[in-house]
Amino acid sequence: MKKNKAMRAAGGLLIATLLSTSAVSGTFAKYVTRDSGSDTARVAKFGVVVTSDGALFADTYKTSTNTPGVSGDSTAAATLSVVSSAVTGATTDHDGVDGTDKVVAPGTKNTDGLTFSITGTPEVAVKIDVIVKDNTGTDFNAATKDIYLKTKSGLPDMTTGDATDTFDNAEDYYPIKYTLTQTKGGTSTTLVDKQNLSAVKTALEGLTNAGVNANTNLANSIGTLKLTWEWDFDNSGAGTYDKQDTLLGDLAAGTTLAPATTLTSGTDYNLSTGVQITISVTQID
Repeated sequence: MKKNKAMRAAGGLLIATLLSTSAVSGTFAKYVTRDSGSDTARVAKFGVVVTSDGALFADTYKTSTNTPGVSGDSTAAATLSVVSSAVTGATTDHDGVDGTDKVVAPGTKNTDGLTFSITGTPEVAVKIDVIVKDNTGTDFNAATKDIYLKTKSGLPDMTTGDATDTFDNAEDYYPIKYTLTQTKGGTSTTLVDKQNLSAVKTALEGLTNAGVNANTNLANSIGTLKLTWEWDFDNSGAGTYDKQDTLLGDLAAGTTLAPATTLTSGTDYNLSTGVQITISVTQID
């Protein structure tokens, strides 16, 4: 009897020992796996600057150079060759948005004109859009935004004082000749050489670039663009256009023309010019 009790006690001790061993092994032996991740970032650089500077037209032009004078200042009338009737002597800046303040005339020019440039090296891909519209921001229409006298026979010769005198305009006459230059890396290229605004529009919008890689120095994309103009007295020596010029000036003044002469604005001639150039740089989606 005592022996059985001893054996049962020993058996109980063995079971307790096994349970204890199992508990210890569960504490010091288990499967473990893990992973972790971390990251930081900053905002990608854009830093693109599009610059537009200058103006094309003015309400006064200097006698010595025929280039724009001080806007709205007629106090030095003796030094001015052209003065808009909108100038009253005040120093108010006439913006000429509607074309009634700023003027052009034979011999006038602007050698400074408008300049455009892009700078910056964005860390994103971008597209460059160059859009040319008229000065009111609507779609460009050469029929209303270039000064011209169309080819036509029997036009009144306003230079003689004789109402019966006429002349034939042998070809479309665009007195304002625009020049567009592009300067990149110290080298200047003439994109448009003394042509009308339609040629300027084509050249500028041809600079549109739908895909510029990230980290591209945009100063080298279009460089610096400069738009200037001139109303040459004699087409650089090729011949005078006094009859055409005088007729345009008299049309602007509303001078009575020869009897039975019918000229339609926007078809036979146009007396105003204007342009809006927009350059934008946009991140590609």
